[in-house]
Amino acid sequence: MRLRKKEFLFIIILLICVLAMLLYSTASDSFRIIHKQESDLNLSHSERQFAAKKKTVVLRVSEELQYLNNGFLKEYARSILEPSGLGVEIVEGGEKKADAELVIVDDDLRKEIDRIQFTTPLMQINTTLYLSEGYDASKKNMTGVYLKDTFSEEEIKTLSYNGVPIQVKEAASVKEAVELAERESMDCILGNQTAIAAELEKLGIQQKYKDMFANFYQRNVCIMLPQESSTLYSILNQCVHSADLRLLAGQAQERWYGIVEPFVPEARYKDAAALLIIVFAAVLCTFFFYYQSNKNLYNELTERMNQLIASKQELQTTFNGVSYYMAELEPNGIILDINTAFLNYVNRECVGKYIGSALELTKELQQDLDDMLRRTCETGKGTSREVSLKRHILELNIFPIKNQKGEVEKLLFMASDVTGVRTAERQMLQDNKMIAVGQLAAGVAHEIRNPLGVIRSYCYVLKNMKDEDSQRQAVQVIEKSVDTAGNIIDNLLNFSKISNKIIEEVFIKGHVDSVISINRGMMKKKQIGVQVRCEEDFKVRMAVESFDMIFINLISNAIDAMDENGQLTIGIYRTEAEFYVEVTDTGTGIEPDILEEIFNPFFTTKSTMEGNGLGLYIVYNEVQKMNGEINVTSKVGAGTTFQVILPVRTEEEISEQREL
Repeated sequence: MRLRKKEFLFIIILLICVLAMLLYSTASDSFRIIHKQESDLNLSHSERQFAAKKKTVVLRVSEELQYLNNGFLKEYARSILEPSGLGVEIVEGGEKKADAELVIVDDDLRKEIDRIQFTTPLMQINTTLYLSEGYDASKKNMTGVYLKDTFSEEEIKTLSYNGVPIQVKEAASVKEAVELAERESMDCILGNQTAIAAELEKLGIQQKYKDMFANFYQRNVCIMLPQESSTLYSILNQCVHSADLRLLAGQAQERWYGIVEPFVPEARYKDAAALLIIVFAAVLCTFFFYYQSNKNLYNELTERMNQLIASKQELQTTFNGVSYYMAELEPNGIILDINTAFLNYVNRECVGKYIGSALELTKELQQDLDDMLRRTCETGKGTSREVSLKRHILELNIFPIKNQKGEVEKLLFMASDVTGVRTAERQMLQDNKMIAVGQLAAGVAHEIRNPLGVIRSYCYVLKNMKDEDSQRQAVQVIEKSVDTAGNIIDNLLNFSKISNKIIEEVFIKGHVDSVISINRGMMKKKQIGVQVRCEEDFKVRMAVESFDMIFINLISNAIDAMDENGQLTIGIYRTEAEFYVEVTDTGTGIEPDILEEIFNPFFTTKSTMEGNGLGLYIVYNEVQKMNGEINVTSKVGAGTTFQVILPVRTEEEISEQREL
């Protein structure tokens, strides 16, 4: 209830303030409705006699004000001096001796203050810039026109707008300036704001130039008199001081220029009153909204704190609930926090210790871990690696935790035991190899029978020959046949053994030929021709057994896809950093709608007895592990091409080269 009373009181005060401002605004803008009739002059007897005798004051207009309409100046000055009984005559140049001069007060005139005196300002001259609607902002220079005597020579040299220099021409009057700007399509007009606006409207081109309110300067216009004209100065100064200049200027401007923008600013006390009302209302509004916002902020802060606590508890529960070994680290590897899984793994308190020591890593593995920490901090990207530790294979991942500025503030360490996964992968790879070995058995058996037949024949020859030369030749043939059979068996055994991922340096063409030899029997059985295209043999470093697994599967699939008398083409070529192996067959091709699915596990178009759908899946995975890429193109009825792209060097060698 108390809060409602306060709000009601605030609304009442605010309405009173708004009403006061409206009344003030109405009073200040009423010069066109209410006309001041009485005079506030308090002239002395001698001053009245002087005014009655003088009757008319002759005012000369200085050169810098001659662009103003004489009719406007005469009416405005007559309205100001009317309460004193004095009339006004306006003259220009030296055509007649003047009692006083209408001037723009500048620094040069102020230096002459010992011999001249100025009345209270009659008006303010605002020099602004009117910009052409067609102005091109990309121009390096602007063209314009200014009123004579508006700027000094030094000011003209430095005139600019928004950093763009202005090249100006001089005009004797506002009319001449506006006409010159329109005739020569100038970019801007510089001069008195009110006078230019009136002339633009008079010529009907007010849409072509827009007031930019640049406000180059504001100068006061006063009546200047010699020091000896003290009586006239007193009369004129009292007239100017007591006149409602805004009202009189508005009336004169409306008559002579058709506009009501005042030359004279509001009286200071009116501005102060308006400012006081606005400040008072603003302070009240500020206090009320401060109170109300503080209350709302407190309630919102309390609710947010409760949500934050609940969110923190949920996050901590999630952090402790995951099976990954997780730890929050400083950039140097010091542990800040760990989850339950990590604590159970190390089985001791390790907060505040180095992560490598907590995991009991070897010096070599600690060095690798330091490299991962450093690389994550420098690049702002996660790093990962697999390590063998305590008969387990751990996959280590380090992720950056960034602050609001995007700087790496902390690190998140996450490890998972992938021993079972890697064992299953190796077993699946070995099973697939054994399946391939079974498929190759018939062909290998046929290949071995050939040298065995030769050995049997030459053994018979040896029994019946007594010529030593013939016996020696027979022995050489037998030895060669034994070597051939041995090579076939070695290739088969090398392919069937468990992969050890050892990096070896081999000549690629020679190695491809040895792998092809395993499939010679199957190719001969279907009378499939094979051609290896390699302009020049070259060395590569790679996991040889992984490559053999890839190549054997691709050749086996190609043979299965072709009927008798097919053609198998192996293309080998390289660039500076990569080498390419393309396996092309002339088989049935692959349907476009299943082309994207051939690398999925257990996807096969063969019967259950012919394949298990893991061959191309293993090929894809092995290529990825070797940091390579595999592409396939196929046309139904024409054949298929598998392209394998592999690095000439290993990923470790590339990383070492980059660091060097």
